[in-house]
Amino acid sequence: MSNAPRRQAKRKPSFLSRLAKGLYIMLFVLSLIVVVGYASLNLLAPKPTVDNQVTIDTNRRTDPSAPPAATDDPDANPTPKPDELVLHRRDGVYTCLLLGVADQGGTDTIMLGVFDTNAKTASLISIPRDTVVYQNGKYRKINSTYADGEEAVVAAVRDLLGVPVDYWVSVNLKAFNSIVNQIGGVYFTVPVDMDYEDPYQDLYIHIKAGYQKLDGKQAEGVMRCRNCYASADIGRTATQRAFLVALAKQTITPSNADKVTSLINTFNQYVSTTMKLSDMVWFGTQAIGMDLDAALTTGSLEGEWISPYWQLDDDAVLELVNGLGIYQEEVPAKALHIVHP
Repeated sequence: MSNAPRRQAKRKPSFLSRLAKGLYIMLFVLSLIVVVGYASLNLLAPKPTVDNQVTIDTNRRTDPSAPPAATDDPDANPTPKPDELVLHRRDGVYTCLLLGVADQGGTDTIMLGVFDTNAKTASLISIPRDTVVYQNGKYRKINSTYADGEEAVVAAVRDLLGVPVDYWVSVNLKAFNSIVNQIGGVYFTVPVDMDYEDPYQDLYIHIKAGYQKLDGKQAEGVMRCRNCYASADIGRTATQRAFLVALAKQTITPSNADKVTSLINTFNQYVSTTMKLSDMVWFGTQAIGMDLDAALTTGSLEGEWISPYWQLDDDAVLELVNGLGIYQEEVPAKALHIVHP
C-alpha cells in the first residue's frame, strides 16, 4: 500500500469569483484609461499662465473740466510720476469678459466671469451697458467703447474695476437661437410679459411671463428685450444671467452628447475669442462635477440712473470686487476708476 499523499482535485472557480475578478480587472483598466486620459489632457492642455501681479495707475484724472494748474516755469511743478498700486493675484483664479453682440453692431451684453479653479466656484457679474466711464478724455457709456473693438471694452472694464481680464469672448446673439434649437428648446421662467417689435433689427418679441419651454427665436428675444422692463437694462441683465445658467445646465447633459459636433460648428460661426483651444480644454476639465446651483454666484454693478448714464455706487461696487477673490490683498478704493459726471 502506497503512503504517498493523495492529491486533491483542483477546484474550478465559482461563477461569482470569476465575475468579481472580471469586474476588478475591468475597473483597473478603466481607472488606467482615466488616469492616462487625464494625464494626456494636462499634457496637451496645460494650466494657463497669467501674470501673478497687476500694476494699477491710481493717478488717473476723473474730471476733464479741471486741467492741471498752469505755470510760467515748466520746471516749477514737474509732472509727478503716476502713483502705482501693485496687487497680487490668487493662484488658479481666471477672468473672462463675455460680450453679447447684435448684427447691427454694438454690445448689448457685458459680463465679467471669474473662475476659481481651486475652490471650484465661479462668478458672473453684469456690467450695465449705460455705465459711465471716463476714456480718451471724455465721459461715455461703456457699451460705446465697442466701436473701437473688443480690446477697447476690455480696457474700459479693467480701468473701471481695477481687475485683470485674461480673455474675452464675443458672442453674436443669434448663437442662442441656434443652440436652443439644437438641444430641442430650453425650459425657463420668463419674468415678465414681453411685447416688443423693432422691424429695423428684425426683432419681434411676444412671450407671456411664466415657466415654459422656449424655442430658439424666443430665447434670442428673451436675451435681447430691453424695453420689456421698467428698469430697462438692469432688468434685462438679471434675466440674461438667469437664462445663461439655465442654458448651460440644460446643454451640458449626456442626452446632448451626439450634438457636440453641431454645437462646435455653432461656436465657430458665432463666437470670437482670445482663449486658445488648449485653455478651453483645461477649463473644461476643471469644471467637471461643478454644481452650478451651489458654485455659481451672479450679480450686477449697483448704482442709479442719472440721465444719460448708469452711475455706480462706489462702496457697493468696491465690496463686490473684493468678493470676487481675484487678489490676495484687500482691494482699496483707489484701484477702481468710478466716475460721476
